[in-house]
Amino acid sequence: MLSVIVLASGNSKRFKGNKLLYEIDDKPMYLRTVEKLINLKEKCKNIGEIIFVTKYQKIINDLKNRDIKVIENKNSEFGISQSIKLGVSNSNNDCYMFTVCDQPYIREDTIENFIEGFIKSGKNLGCVSSDGLLLNPTIFTKKYKDDLMRLEGDKGGKKIILKNLEDLFVFEVCDHYELIDIDYKEQLED
Repeated sequence: MLSVIVLASGNSKRFKGNKLLYEIDDKPMYLRTVEKLINLKEKCKNIGEIIFVTKYQKIINDLKNRDIKVIENKNSEFGISQSIKLGVSNSNNDCYMFTVCDQPYIREDTIENFIEGFIKSGKNLGCVSSDGLLLNPTIFTKKYKDDLMRLEGDKGGKKIILKNLEDLFVFEVCDHYELIDIDYKEQLED
């Protein structure tokens, strides 16, 4: 069983506004991710829980009545490592999939196939990839829990992955568009 940990405490400086609340097809960006993950949890026996780590009170309030464990990040100024540590320390499972909300075009079946492929691989690390680039989502087993808990600042788990490539399952996604990380409003405007 794995915990899906959504990292959603960034400042969106390049976006010039809270991108998580920005609407795409009449739905806030974060909610697009949440709904995909809830649907996936209902049909995927490998997902034990969804943990949403955020500093935004509006999102915390909006998610209260959903099947999600919402963790408030009161120290987001310490960078992404703080969100990772909060997610891992609040997990009830020994495997952690980290994902973000600013990949609004990733498909539900891509996430499902990534999880299934990772489990079959017998590896302890997993990462989606497109054109040779290692991207989100990522998966870490308990073997790397201590390494995750030692992360500092705005450095995520990629440094752990790069030190342990022999233990990495890579899931290639052919449609690079699915994995676009939205950093600027111009990426969403016609």
